[in-house]
Amino acid sequence: MRTIAADISDTLAHYQTQVNERLEAFFDKKIEEASRISHYTQEVAVNAKEYTLRGGKRLRPIFCIYGYKCLSDTNIEAIIEASISLELMQSYLLIHDDVMDEDELRRGKPTFHIVCKTLCERHFGTNKALEFGKNIAIVAGDLLEAYGEEVLAKSPFKSEYVKKAVARYAEIIKNVGYGQILDITAERKGSITEDEILMIHNLKTASYTIEGPLHIGALLAGAQEADLQVLSAYGVPLGLAFQIQDDILGLFGSEGKTGKPVGSDIREGKKTLLILHALKRCNEGEKEILLKAVGNQHVTAREIDAVRAIVRETGSFDYSKKLVEEMTDKAVRAIKESPFRSEAKDFLITIADFMGKREY
Repeated sequence: MRTIAADISDTLAHYQTQVNERLEAFFDKKIEEASRISHYTQEVAVNAKEYTLRGGKRLRPIFCIYGYKCLSDTNIEAIIEASISLELMQSYLLIHDDVMDEDELRRGKPTFHIVCKTLCERHFGTNKALEFGKNIAIVAGDLLEAYGEEVLAKSPFKSEYVKKAVARYAEIIKNVGYGQILDITAERKGSITEDEILMIHNLKTASYTIEGPLHIGALLAGAQEADLQVLSAYGVPLGLAFQIQDDILGLFGSEGKTGKPVGSDIREGKKTLLILHALKRCNEGEKEILLKAVGNQHVTAREIDAVRAIVRETGSFDYSKKLVEEMTDKAVRAIKESPFRSEAKDFLITIADFMGKREY
């Protein structure tokens, strides 16, 4: 007998293949376009293709597709094509995020600015190669954002629907920008509250991972405001659960599954609920260990293990897992009571549970 996890994995794999095929075709056109300008612009486009296609769960395009399927079962090819706009947005945001965080690995391979640093060394020598890499990465991110908007604007739906979807696309990017400002500011000021962390998660993760993609798909199917409100009631808590689970994996997951170095959140000084809750409940000796580790670029594996132990012993791990469960349940309740098409509802209910228990 097949399990629910197997069924959802098959559905995800099907759409991942569909999205990847369209991304590949899209990038091939952009590489050709860039080749007519310069060898250098072509090389950046080639690297943008590799970066985008090297991995990823394609959750954002899939949520876009099912946002559409909540209201319509026609023109599926067109919504799959339009959905790649969300993956192009994702690559844009990840490239810029890696520059800001000074990360060197993404999905188990060099980050885009490190790829471009190597490109500089090959063509122009090592002088200021990292600076060159970061500059090109920023521009490449801007290109990918424009690519995503272009895909959406040219999608073959009613013009009034497309106009609303493009506006929502811009709103997602704006929200992520606000969230990133709050995130960077929190790191510098050195203090943050649980409410502030949840607001950042809402702006940065829920907005562009689940709620926004669902809205874009639904808008292309002619969604009304009441439909969007239901999708928000599902997408926001599930997005928060997704990010909290991501933070758990960032500390307790494996690099082989997540594609990022274990403990990178600790090195970056990222204030997660795991750390915030542990700091409130630990003793002075444990607090000293946590504060010494968080934001320390040279933190050792032994020190990260000590942080993990404190997070568990203070109940912070269980607290975060409970929040993931509560928010996932809240999302499921919202979608269960909705008037949407049963195929879409069943998928959204199943994937909510799947995401809350993921290990990658």
